[in-house]
Amino acid sequence: MLRLRRRLVPWIAYTALPAVFACNLPLSIVTSGATGNQLAVPGITSSVFPAAPPAQTGTDTAMPSASATQTVAPSAIATSGSPTTISVTVRVAGGRLNIRRGPGPQYDTVGAILDGQSTLAQGRNEDGSWLYVALPNSSKALGWLTTKTIYTTVAGSSISLPVVSVAPALPAYIRNCTAHDMLVNPTGVILANRGGAPDNLQEFFPGEYSVTDQETDSVAADVTVFEGKIVEIKKDGSGKSYSCP
Repeated sequence: MLRLRRRLVPWIAYTALPAVFACNLPLSIVTSGATGNQLAVPGITSSVFPAAPPAQTGTDTAMPSASATQTVAPSAIATSGSPTTISVTVRVAGGRLNIRRGPGPQYDTVGAILDGQSTLAQGRNEDGSWLYVALPNSSKALGWLTTKTIYTTVAGSSISLPVVSVAPALPAYIRNCTAHDMLVNPTGVILANRGGAPDNLQEFFPGEYSVTDQETDSVAADVTVFEGKIVEIKKDGSGKSYSCP
């Protein structure tokens, strides 16, 4: 059985560093540098891996890339109670905020709300720290927006909104298949080389990361991590290719 050591990697979003995400999909492998090449992991299911990191509140200001965002599947959302007629508006000023598939940074991004825009809330999580809102410029798409930032102002009684439940996020991983240790930024996490397994595979929040070879001090790959996927680093900073064991 594959043994993994869970390591919670805090996700701090940066305005200058976009974050992109996809919907809750079966676990698959994404090879760094490849486009659209995703393979199912033989004999591995999501139950093998640790649960996704707990939801965090706080600033979530990265602007997603439009080409990589996907609309949340309606079946992933279950609302307790009837649709609300309460008017609750969220306005963003001074920053740009991600709208996510679920209430937490462990979920993929499905859109963004820009400085000066506002949106109507349809529901909330248990403590009201995330609101289920309409995506700006869309009449149908919905997603989750954190209220725990200096950029958000909520008008209306958000606690009166119905609680909306979302299935847990599938964990996302980066695996180092090379013979060199790799530094993953902006988290500062070191991925062991392939000989240091299982520490060459670690869990990350969905987002964009830069992977630097610790021996050559050069960028080996820029990768995007999605829910339920493993991104494999197969080239070191000198360009030498490896296969994953």
